[in-house]
Amino acid sequence: MFHIAAIVSKVNGKYLFYKDYWGKYPDPDPFFKFFAAYIPFVVREKENTYKMVRWNQLRIAFGNFNEIVMILAATLETNDKQFEDYLIRSYEMLLSIFGDLTDVQNIPQNIDEFSRELELMIRVSATKEDLERLDWTVEERHGITPASEEVNRRTAIHSEQAAKLLEQFAVEMLDNSITKYRLFLTAAVRLKDAIHYEVIVDFSPYPHPPVFEFPPKLQAILGDAGEALETIRDWDPVHPPDWVDIVQELEDKVYKSETHLVEPIVEEPAVPQKKKGYAKQLNLPPRKEPKGIPYPQSRPKEPKGIPYPVDTPAKPKEAKGVPFTTPDKPKPPQKPSAAPKQVPFQAPPPPETKVSAKKKEVTCPNCGFIFKSKDEKTCQLCGSPRPDA
Repeated sequence: MFHIAAIVSKVNGKYLFYKDYWGKYPDPDPFFKFFAAYIPFVVREKENTYKMVRWNQLRIAFGNFNEIVMILAATLETNDKQFEDYLIRSYEMLLSIFGDLTDVQNIPQNIDEFSRELELMIRVSATKEDLERLDWTVEERHGITPASEEVNRRTAIHSEQAAKLLEQFAVEMLDNSITKYRLFLTAAVRLKDAIHYEVIVDFSPYPHPPVFEFPPKLQAILGDAGEALETIRDWDPVHPPDWVDIVQELEDKVYKSETHLVEPIVEEPAVPQKKKGYAKQLNLPPRKEPKGIPYPQSRPKEPKGIPYPVDTPAKPKEAKGVPFTTPDKPKPPQKPSAAPKQVPFQAPPPPETKVSAKKKEVTCPNCGFIFKSKDEKTCQLCGSPRPDA
């Protein structure tokens, strides 16, 4: 949580800007004296770097830029990444507004626009708990303080965001609060196999990231919300995303969670290749035929009028110690066969074959055209007379 911001010119050593945004330090003289004693050590360092100092229960960052020294003071729990982000943003904001920072006479006269933009950054750095500890009038509303103004501003933003969320999604409000909801989400691979989840989300820290409570099964698939949702990973408290955008992204992720497809699938149309069949692209192993048996092995069809041979039954086993004998069948009496009559052999006459005389082809001596009939007297190609005419 940031408290104080100040800008000192390296051209003339004067303060171009100073403000205590929460009114917690009404007397600025101790800060002026400390800043004046430490700035000479800062400007000796390389430009576009910063030095961190702990003083008066605050962490103070001195950013050494080309024309100015940017000073930000925040609570002890503020990390270095927040300091770096706010120092860079503040310096870029100054450049976009004033352009030439060496004209120190022009900056104090037109500092209001910079002050309003920086005030928004400073105020969103405070959490809900920070505001409650900072201002005793938040609950009683006996007076207007910077902290109470920020609470009122966030309450208005929460009401606006809640109205959009209730309009677009079927949610259940919890604890009679407009910032806490139960979301009903569905992971549908197929309609019959759809799985439903209930997720609890708390937007009370907004404009800071919301707090999610995932069921254990969904937690195992998606992980933490900060890892699964891009809107949470790229969170900017100065320009936070809308609640509906966060819930919409979560709904899309949960819908694909059962197939673990948390990223969208892009299907490419199949383009057939010329002179190549699809089966060749599958790289299937060749089909081997058994040796000695034609492939495929199938039972041949029974010819009409001839019964298909049936396997003969197995011969019964003989009992031990007793030889097995089958009774002989009586043979039928045989009749004496009569002597066959002797008939002289007569070979059938050979069939008469008619030998057709081969027609003689008549061709044109000039071009080789073959005359098809006797009626053709001249060649149809060159006009020469028929040679046997």
